[in-house]
Amino acid sequence: MKTIKLEIDDSKIDIVLNIIDNLKDDVISKYEIISDKKESKDFIDISEESLYKIWENDEDSDYDKFL
Repeated sequence: MKTIKLEIDDSKIDIVLNIIDNLKDDVISKYEIISDKKESKDFIDISEESLYKIWENDEDSDYDKFL
């Protein structure tokens, strides 16, 4: 099996998906759409530390013993 990576403008993604959908059966086993928008990555990077502090703290351990 081989993997092909395509970089496609957002405005053209529908065209490529239509081509993929119209290929013969068993040509493509699976595909996924991955957005490489910088804003999304920046948001995730910024949020990750804050979310960790919210979910992993000493207060949680007090409540955990009641679960």
